[in-house]
Amino acid sequence: MALVTLAAILAAAGARGDDWPQLWGPRGDGRSLGFLVTPAAATLKARELWRRPIGSGFSGVSVVGARGFTAVSDGTRDHAIAFDTESGRELWRTPLGDTYRGHDGSKDGPISTPTVDSGRVYVVGPHGLLVALDAGDGRRLWSHDLPKEFGAAVPTYGFATSPLVVGERVIVQAGGEKQHHLVAFEKAGGGLAWSAHHGAGAGYVSPVLATLHGVPQLVTVSADKVLGLKASDGTLLWSHARPNENEPSRPPLVLPDARVLVHSWSEAALLSVTREGDAFKVAELWRRPVLKGSYSPTVYHDGHLYGFSGAYLVCVDPATGDVKWRQKVYGGNVILVDGHLVLLAETAGDLRVAEATPAGYREKLKAAVFNPGSTCSTGPSWAGGRVFLRNVEEMVALEIGG
Repeated sequence: MALVTLAAILAAAGARGDDWPQLWGPRGDGRSLGFLVTPAAATLKARELWRRPIGSGFSGVSVVGARGFTAVSDGTRDHAIAFDTESGRELWRTPLGDTYRGHDGSKDGPISTPTVDSGRVYVVGPHGLLVALDAGDGRRLWSHDLPKEFGAAVPTYGFATSPLVVGERVIVQAGGEKQHHLVAFEKAGGGLAWSAHHGAGAGYVSPVLATLHGVPQLVTVSADKVLGLKASDGTLLWSHARPNENEPSRPPLVLPDARVLVHSWSEAALLSVTREGDAFKVAELWRRPVLKGSYSPTVYHDGHLYGFSGAYLVCVDPATGDVKWRQKVYGGNVILVDGHLVLLAETAGDLRVAEATPAGYREKLKAAVFNPGSTCSTGPSWAGGRVFLRNVEEMVALEIGG
């Protein structure tokens, strides 16, 4: 079956079709619903609209209407911030706790991406503080300390999971060791709606919403399992031993025909979910060392997968796991906009745009955006016909056209 309908997802997010209200876009799959100005042009150009300094962090940029949201460190404390998308001017900032210090080569700052819904912003600080904020002024409406209240273990590099809004609830992969793996809160007041523990560990992934065989469900990855749960109450629908030995590196990607792509640092696996009556069954279709060594989303377009495998951007046939082509662009993040791959390099500071086609890598744009060597582990966000980019030093808004 197909994913949840576009109308249902946009209604849940309280967003327009060209907004980017959460981690990896309106559907949480790295695909924008917006358009390039002149997609048929043989070459494209990037026009800078504004640029501003920004504190360190890895949080993605969420955009709804004329406001954008992300999370940063000022060197002492971590903050959620809002900015004006026309000018980049900061509108407000709200503390998330003491700065989470980077280690083992990592920079300081938050990782979780804000989720924007119906005038509210939900984000998890790296120490595990979940906050609901007023999108207008940043005022805290309610909060929960996930480690203290739910026994969640702080991941090695801090909490990275991003909230998911489903109807009137906010769902977070808290990752409690003995209980409270997934926790749902009421949007209105933050009361506990349900808690489920079918797997352990929060890791660095977030749950996604999909409809498999007519049943709306949360699909996620724990330390040991791939899981499908009822979105309404967290009841387990199906589970499968996680096919990868390494820690999961990205949220799962649900493909047509109830297939689920699962990533780890060393390989990817494709699962098939079938249904017989009320029972779901899961089988592994393939497992291969492709789409590895990255935290970038893998995007699906016209029957093919596009994503990072270490230093290479690759096109993969999901039917077999075979690589159709690979292009060395070095590590980074990719999203899909209007049939084009929009890539931001992790250290080179380059933005690239290429056609999403299995025929080969066809680049239309390469532009220097950030200083080479500056860490950029945050993927692009596309909203209102613009691409929003950030690294640990700056944030930029660009228009791309012929």
